[in-house]
Amino acid sequence: MSLKRFLSFSLPLIIMLFSFSIYVSISKMITSYEKTINNDYSIVIVTSTPITKDELSKKISFDIKEMKTLPRDKILADLKNDVTDGSFALLQVKLPYFYTVSLNEFPTTSALTKIKKELLTVGGMKSVETFSKDHDNVYSLFLFIKSVTVTMFVFMIFFTLFIIANQINLWFYEHSERLHIINLHGGSLLYGAKPIIKLAITSSVFAGIVVIGGVFYVHENITLIFEPEIANLITQSAIVYTPLEVATIIAISIFISFITVFGVLIKHRFK
Repeated sequence: MSLKRFLSFSLPLIIMLFSFSIYVSISKMITSYEKTINNDYSIVIVTSTPITKDELSKKISFDIKEMKTLPRDKILADLKNDVTDGSFALLQVKLPYFYTVSLNEFPTTSALTKIKKELLTVGGMKSVETFSKDHDNVYSLFLFIKSVTVTMFVFMIFFTLFIIANQINLWFYEHSERLHIINLHGGSLLYGAKPIIKLAITSSVFAGIVVIGGVFYVHENITLIFEPEIANLITQSAIVYTPLEVATIIAISIFISFITVFGVLIKHRFK
């Protein structure tokens, strides 16, 4: 097994696994950020009559995490010096009730539109403010980042399959005479391809170890690579790999190698 061939197998796998690690890390970071935003995000509703969380929950189909009343006394106190006594007395009677509504999960743009429409159908509802412009900007950024990482990972899978398949075909070409002799003596193609299968397993495990080592190295030296704010966000959510995720990286590496090797074997078997 030459170093050149070993690296020709390992490097595409390493690149693909790093792209997968980036995808997993960004997905976890986005999920964590969504939770953070959801804790701060709320919808403001204005009603003509008082309403409680339980009463509102019975009239809508989505779940409410929390509902807070914005104190009318404070609003009236802020307005008292700006209006006449007569107007203030009228305001005390006519001033609607203000509430903030928090949701259980970060809503999609389409879900937020439906939520607003549904709230407006509730009796006594005067106004609903979802702050959709800010929400749309944030959520569009999330979707863009997810799309880029998924596209990159899928592209790297095809790139890896292409490179490894070419290397296997090259190996078959270089060892065609040896394989022919084995075939003449009754040996199977699988038996003759043992060296390339062994190379695939070795390269897969090596690539997985390199990527896992690289991920944990970045995690341990995160403050040297990123700004403190980004480093803190990544440390809390992204590059904290579970044993299952570590095993997944190794499994993907071996699976990609095996599916490529046996795909080429089947191709040569039916030539």
